[in-house]
Amino acid sequence: MRLKQLLFSVACVVSVSVRAQVSQQIGSTTVWIDTLTTDVTIPWEMKVEGEDYLWVTERGGLVSRIHLGTGTKTVVLDLTADVHTVGESGLLGFTFHPDFPGTPEVFLVYTYGPEDSNGYFKERLVKYTFNGIDLENPDILLDNILAWANHNGSRLHFLPDNTLLMSTGECSVQELSQDSSSLSGKYLRLNPDGSIPADNPVPGSYVYTMGHRNSQGICALPNGKILVSEHGPSTDDELQVLEPGKNYGWPLIHGFCDESFENAPCATGLYQEPIHAWTPTIATSDLVFYENPAFPEWNNRVLMTTLNGQKLVAMELDAQTTAVVDEVLYLQAQFGRLRDIAIGPDKEIYLATNSGQHPIIRIVPPTTLGLNEPETGDEVSIVPNPAGNTIRLSVPKAADLVTIYDLSGKIVWQKTGLQSGEEMEISHLGQGTYQVEVQLTETGKVYRQKLMK
Repeated sequence: MRLKQLLFSVACVVSVSVRAQVSQQIGSTTVWIDTLTTDVTIPWEMKVEGEDYLWVTERGGLVSRIHLGTGTKTVVLDLTADVHTVGESGLLGFTFHPDFPGTPEVFLVYTYGPEDSNGYFKERLVKYTFNGIDLENPDILLDNILAWANHNGSRLHFLPDNTLLMSTGECSVQELSQDSSSLSGKYLRLNPDGSIPADNPVPGSYVYTMGHRNSQGICALPNGKILVSEHGPSTDDELQVLEPGKNYGWPLIHGFCDESFENAPCATGLYQEPIHAWTPTIATSDLVFYENPAFPEWNNRVLMTTLNGQKLVAMELDAQTTAVVDEVLYLQAQFGRLRDIAIGPDKEIYLATNSGQHPIIRIVPPTTLGLNEPETGDEVSIVPNPAGNTIRLSVPKAADLVTIYDLSGKIVWQKTGLQSGEEMEISHLGQGTYQVEVQLTETGKVYRQKLMK
C-alpha cells in the first residue's frame, strides 16, 4: 500500500467559517468550496433528496431539510423533548425508503431515557411518513436496544432487496458483541415494516453480523459489496466488507490477526479480518463511493470522513475488494472533525463538521462540462468583474450563444446573438462564482471566463 500525505496549495484562506466560494487545488484539480449553512448544531447524518434538498439529523433532536440553492433550513421533525443526549448519544442515523418520495417513508435512530443506576438507557428505530411538510405517524420498528453515552452506532442502509441494515454499538460492554442473544455490537437486518427477513443468517433473529465495536460508516460499492468502517479502541480502526452471518471478532480480535493475544481465536477460523486498519486510530466515520472522471483524484475511490483524524481519506480498493491499494489524505485539520459525507446531484460533496460552529461544507469539483478549467483569451472580457447587477461582454464578433453556469453546472442565464458591448442584466444571480461561456460559430471557438458577483 502507498500512503501519500498530500499537501495542496490554497488559492484563498479557507477555514471552518468559509462563507463565500473560494478556489482550492486538490492535486491538479481546482475545486470550489463554500458553506451551505451554519444553522445546524452537531449534525450527524446527511442524505440528499433529489435535485434540491439535503436532509440532516442534529444530535440534539432535530431533523431538517436544507435547500441546496439557498441554504434555507426547514425543521421537519423536532424530537428534542424525546431524545436523551449525553456524550455521543442522541438523534443519530437516518435514511429514506429506496422508493422515496414515491414511498414517503423516513427511518430514524435515536436514544431515549431515563438512565438506570449504571447510566444505561435505550435506543430505538422509528419509521415516519413525510407529508411534504413534516414527518408524522411514527411507527417504532425496533425498541429497547441498550444505549450508553458512547458506542451506539448507528448507520442505516437499504440493500437492493429493500431490507434495511442498522449498526449498533456495544455500549462499552464488550462481551455483548459476541452475545448472539443481544442486539448490541451488531449489524441488524429487517424489513421496512420491522419484521425479520426469512433469509436472515439465524432464523427468527435480526442479527446479520456480529463482533462489532461501534460501526459508524457504510456504503455500497459498484460491485454490490457493502463496505463499513469501525471505530477501534486506541488501535485498529477498521475497514470491513460486510457479509451475512460473519463474526468480525471484537473484542477477541483487534484489526488483523497480528498480536499474540489473538492467536487462539484467529486459529479457529471463525472470525473475519478487515481489509484495512489504522493504528493509531483516526476515528473513522461515514463512507461514500465517488465517481466523477472530471475529478481524477477522487474518482472511483471510497471517501471516508474522520473525527480525530480531522481529514478526508480517499481510498482505492483492489479489484477483489480485499485490500486498500492506495490511500490519500485530504483537508487535514482544515474543517476540524468530519462526521458525515454526502454526494449531491451534480457530483458536489457535502461534509458535516463536528467541531467549531458545525457548518456544512460544500465542495464543488469540475464536472464533464469542465467548468472549473476555463479556456481564456484576450478576445473576450467581462466588465465589471466582480460584477454588480449588469455586465458588458467584449467579443470580437457577435456571440452566437452566451451561457452563464453556476458552479454545479446548471444554466442560470442564456442569450443568442449578443452584440459586443451589449448590457447583460444579471440581478437575479446571487453572490458567488459563475462561468460565462461564449460560442463564436464564425471562428469555431468557445471561450470561458470566470465571473464573480
